[in-house]
Amino acid sequence: MLMKDDAGIVQLWTISPNGGEPHQLTHNAHDIASAFTWSPDGGSIAHVLDGSICITDAESGQTRRITPRQPTELAPRPEACVYSPRGDKIAYVRPAIHGGSVYNQIFTVPLD
Repeated sequence: MLMKDDAGIVQLWTISPNGGEPHQLTHNAHDIASAFTWSPDGGSIAHVLDGSICITDAESGQTRRITPRQPTELAPRPEACVYSPRGDKIAYVRPAIHGGSVYNQIFTVPLD
């Protein structure tokens, strides 16, 4: 789930399906800025953070950028980033400029 930490930054949190208290997974300096999606193997979570597509390791909570940071007008949109069925790519939406007009387009980025 997404929830603000004590500093007011939106982070990823987990909670047991059996109940209990939420556990803060990420400790990023910037808000998670989109819906998120778990990888097919459950090992990572894709999301937008600081103008980039990022993935967070589900065990360690470490977040890494997958795409370069973009200026606000070209940054990935807040819709969910979606893993391919094999987990080797992430699809996302961001604005693109064509012929002087701005359109929302779907992009994919391969994972290492």
